[in-house]
Amino acid sequence: MKKAVVRRWLPGCAALLATCAVSAASPHDANSARFAPGSRVVTTAEPPVSRPAGKPCMVTLFDHEAFDDKGDGSSMAARPHRFDFTPPEGCAGGWGKVVLEADFSVPAGRQFDRTVALWLGGVNLYFGTTIEPEPDVAQHWHVERDLSDYAALFRQARAGQMILNNWVSPTTDQPIYVDMRLAFYPEGAGQPIAASADRVYPLSSDPRGEQAELDTPQQSLSRTISFPRNVERAYLDVIAQSQSHDERWYTCVDQAYLEKTRDYSLESFEACDGGSFRGMEVLVDGKPAGLAPVYPWIFTGGVAPHLWLPTPAIQTTNFIPARVDLTPFAGVFDDGKPHTVAVRVPGADHFFNVAANLLVYQDPHASQLSGELTQDTLAEHQPAELVVRDTLHADAAGRIVGTITTDQTQSGVIAGRLHTPRGTLDITVRYDSDFHNHQSFARPGEKRYDETIDQLGMTSVAVKRTLDGRPLDGYTVEQRDPLYLSSRKTMITKGQDFTAEVAMKQGHRIDSWRTDARGASYHAVLDESLTTRDHADGKTIPDPLDRTSFAHDEAGGEQVSFADSLGSCYRTTIQSRDQRLTAASEGSGCPGNANHLDSRSRPDHPWLAPLSPLPVNREQAAAGKH
Repeated sequence: MKKAVVRRWLPGCAALLATCAVSAASPHDANSARFAPGSRVVTTAEPPVSRPAGKPCMVTLFDHEAFDDKGDGSSMAARPHRFDFTPPEGCAGGWGKVVLEADFSVPAGRQFDRTVALWLGGVNLYFGTTIEPEPDVAQHWHVERDLSDYAALFRQARAGQMILNNWVSPTTDQPIYVDMRLAFYPEGAGQPIAASADRVYPLSSDPRGEQAELDTPQQSLSRTISFPRNVERAYLDVIAQSQSHDERWYTCVDQAYLEKTRDYSLESFEACDGGSFRGMEVLVDGKPAGLAPVYPWIFTGGVAPHLWLPTPAIQTTNFIPARVDLTPFAGVFDDGKPHTVAVRVPGADHFFNVAANLLVYQDPHASQLSGELTQDTLAEHQPAELVVRDTLHADAAGRIVGTITTDQTQSGVIAGRLHTPRGTLDITVRYDSDFHNHQSFARPGEKRYDETIDQLGMTSVAVKRTLDGRPLDGYTVEQRDPLYLSSRKTMITKGQDFTAEVAMKQGHRIDSWRTDARGASYHAVLDESLTTRDHADGKTIPDPLDRTSFAHDEAGGEQVSFADSLGSCYRTTIQSRDQRLTAASEGSGCPGNANHLDSRSRPDHPWLAPLSPLPVNREQAAAGKH
């Protein structure tokens, strides 16, 4: 049964916005506490959201809410936990920043990792997964996200809900607790009102919000919208979370290779097909409108669970959405007709959870604009061809060995024109992406199955705007996501029992360069890397739910750095051994050997810093044009 399989590996469905009781300590104090040597509590080096100095107004969404429905753990019919949001009292003016804060906890015992999503008025505010406890170790963790772009959503009362598909039963006996709140920082000295969208449209059809399940490349999450007539810019924030057999899509092979490589699998011989590529494609009125990568998120039950104790993989508890620039379609949206915006997942072969929000910016001094799409070469080259090659063959002993290599290169330009009272605005978005997955299979002995996966995804987006042919502003974003997996599997019985040495490396780097209408420039870079290895001894890679003892030998390290032109500098390194934190370093190499984040910085993405989305007329005024 598909759903039963999904539930076993699916990291539950609840919003990481939930928390485990609001702590009196600040988020930064909580971070420091997690760096205590010897701790077995989940720890991450990823940077927090930067904060203004002022005191925020707080709105509580959940207060130690328990997610503990009793029932069949394979069920996908989670009971949404609902809330009603009211704008904060005492902070009615402009907000310098809006931050979501969440604290989660799960007592020691048995529970799977679960997917969690938070929604308000149908808009997705958070998406992530929870941490598996161990029989003798409770877990708690903190999550935060900068929601300043979504400020317009919080100016009126709305209904919301959190979906966390956690089930309590004789085999999964622990609830997950959540505390969640929104912090509204008032505008103040040195902290201007945060630039935010004028309107936020969810693609979810549920008025409170719910993720969509996409099982094939042809399926899509879509919504038809009648836009205001003065749209100037538009962006789509989208998350595609791989689930079930798609969860470890980077290990999958085409159907033709499935039987040949099945015995190399670490997942109870549940080798997956569908090939090793997954991506995201955005459509406007059925035509390609933008591209984004699918990040290989790895949940704490993924591959070998002890790899991720105490440090989970990159973004495991807090997925960062990909942002797709749909500004070339602004003139199309302004024609007064309804238009359909959709997302699909090329390569999807079983199950993806997808959520998307459309952010729209309007010209405040023009009630109606007009324009058109002038170029769309993405449509000419879709779907992009995958090149798959293999050298699989039987060696002298009749054992299947060799390689499977999957490559994809694609590029395209989308351009649009917008006619405004101040001139003609031309917008060009260029995409360049490369994907490479190399799987190597070796049999160094009768009982040995060695596999390595070396993968690299690279995406570049370059955006330029001109006004009456003169350069106005632009930006370039480059993203690089390497992944490496090595497994040395030794069979110990004629059945499925084996030992395995597993090692993984994961990276995530984003470089962003921007220029504005005044000629000023800005640069920001986030660089994350994580390595982990473990020896698993026993049946088909047992997980923390298994109370039986078995040998393991975990060692790992994570390094994260962020820097930008505002003077922010963040560098944190952590190391672990035998599932305990052994060392941590903060700020080494930064001024004063201390981490510092300017309150305007965006180390949590999208695009690493506020884009300063001013309407064209304001940009002209700033540049001295009238």
